[in-house]
Amino acid sequence: MSPAKTPTFTIPTVDISSYVADPSSPAAKRVIEDVRNACITSGFFQLIGHGVPRELQEAVLNGAKAFFKLPQEEKLKYEKSAVGRGNRGYEIMGKQVLQKGALPDLKEGYYVGHDFEPSLDPNHTYNWFNPPNVWPTSLPSLETTFRQPINEYYAHMFPLSTRILDIMAAGMPYGPAVFDEFKTDPVAVMRLLHYPPQPESSDALQFGVGAHTDFGSITLLLQDMAGGLEVLNHDTDEWVSVTPNADAYVVNLGDMMQRWTRGEYRSNLHRVRNMGGGDRYSVPFFFDGNLKTKLAPFDGGEPDGEVITVEEHMQERFRTTAGY
Repeated sequence: MSPAKTPTFTIPTVDISSYVADPSSPAAKRVIEDVRNACITSGFFQLIGHGVPRELQEAVLNGAKAFFKLPQEEKLKYEKSAVGRGNRGYEIMGKQVLQKGALPDLKEGYYVGHDFEPSLDPNHTYNWFNPPNVWPTSLPSLETTFRQPINEYYAHMFPLSTRILDIMAAGMPYGPAVFDEFKTDPVAVMRLLHYPPQPESSDALQFGVGAHTDFGSITLLLQDMAGGLEVLNHDTDEWVSVTPNADAYVVNLGDMMQRWTRGEYRSNLHRVRNMGGGDRYSVPFFFDGNLKTKLAPFDGGEPDGEVITVEEHMQERFRTTAGY
């Protein structure tokens, strides 16, 4: 028997509806295989059949547009360090530098997590990664155009993320419960992002987001149709454009997944160059999991280096990219 061929670089579109309908069906097994192949080649795939209403996605993107169009002095009232609620609120243009040696990233953002009131939820674990949300009050209409759709959207994305982890677990040799601890009392954060147009004449080291890998386990990206996302093909050392699909989430793996699998599952370099002449809006959902989970290899073997927790890993990545 000839050895199995190693899959080549691919960013496939995967319809998970058959898995959602019956995880034990033959069609679901194909979904599991397709996701695994994407994870070990590019670390990226486009996800359809997810069940999130398109109208809700549009409402969240419109809410982002409404906030980012506010005067800068209004947005600064909700700036992260000013409000003092950890990883929540507004992040100014150029705050992050995700590619070493590049100019500050040409984007502004707004961080949102699980919505709770400390006085009403005393059992909630409070820390820098999991604080109460910060909601803008500059316009009364933002309650219905910003907060409400964002909270409804978050409620859809959380179970979708855990379902993707279940699909990934089914494609691994470590058993279906491999992510159970990680999914318990997890941290998950959404970022609303706005990229202004980037002129053709801009510096070669100026990006919407410089080349980087994501910090966490998986990211689910909702994007408008402006384009600009590029993924590195490590076989050819070329950047591959990810064509926007209004029906799809772009799913990619983060550094934690690569550590757990000793590099078999790829946390791949990607970047954004918003060269289309218009504004770009996107909403990545980062599932970062239980902060106490250890980033030790799933195979139980000797780790390549020091075993740290999710929290320690995330603290280091935020410190080195944004100075938090």
